[in-house]
Formats: sequence, C-alpha cells, structure tokens
Amino acid sequence: MIYYLLLPFFSIVLLALQTSLFDLLFLGKIGVEISLVLVVYAGFKLDMVKGGILSFVLGFFLDCITSVVPGLFVFIYLFIFFISKIASFRIYAEGILFIMGFTFLCALAEGAIIVVVYKTLYGINIFHDMSSIFLPQALVVGIISPALFSLFNRLEVFINAGETKSSDRL
Repeated sequence: MIYYLLLPFFSIVLLALQTSLFDLLFLGKIGVEISLVLVVYAGFKLDMVKGGILSFVLGFFLDCITSVVPGLFVFIYLFIFFISKIASFRIYAEGILFIMGFTFLCALAEGAIIVVVYKTLYGINIFHDMSSIFLPQALVVGIISPALFSLFNRLEVFINAGETKSSDRL
C-alpha cells in the first residue's frame, strides 16, 4: 500500500531531477532518461499491476512536464513496459550486457516513435535528430542502466521491507 502512496511523489521528484538537474549538467545536449530505465526495470522486476501503474504515472507526469503531444509518453512508457515484461518471461534478464543492450534499444525505440509522431501529426521532419540527439542519449542510457538497475533494486528492497508480513502470529 505504501508503494502506491509514495509513487506520485517519487515520480515527480525523479522527473524534476531528470529534466532540470541533468539538463544543467550536460548543458542541454543530452537528456538522461532515468525514467525510461525505471520503466524497463519495472518490466523485468515488478508485477503487471505495480509496473503498469508506475509506467503510466511516469508517462503521465512526463507528458505534463515536457510533451507537446498529449499522451505520447504514456503510450511510449506503457509500450516499453509491456515489451520488457514479455522479454523478461522469455529471456534471463540479469546479465549486464543484456540490460545495457535492451535499454539502448528501448531508448532508440522511444526516439523512433517520437520522430514518427512528429512527422505524422505536425509534418516536422526531425529524422536528422536520430543521429545527433537520440543515438547519444540511447548510448548514455544504455551505459548507465546496470548501475541504475542496482540502485532501483536496493530501493525496491527498502520500500518492500515494511510490507513483509511475519509468519509468527500472536
């Protein structure tokens, strides 16, 4: 229950950190999508309800903060969550190289979806941004994803520690 109460607060803090602090650190050149790594982590480690709600909330708040197209990040994050969940059923998703590669591909897929939506809805061709913006962003996200997975795993253990029930009843 505490998970659902803390989720909106931590989501806003994470997205504010992602959109402001990292933008200042990298001078606006590369956006570090920690929220995308969290969605991939949710697909690998959380159950359908918790991970789906987490992906929806992160996508919704990111839409509120940065998106020009309403619902774009909700769609992208839920899509990536379901792809990650399907992959976690089929593949052993604990290897560092697999995590890096899969997160890299998810970040590229996010960029490709954004390019297609902008071209379809607005007629704006931002395909040239794939190599100058989305590819470096995907590389950075892929490289840091194993460290973030470790951090998210520790936070999950910390949050779930209060929810464990003792087998000893009085």
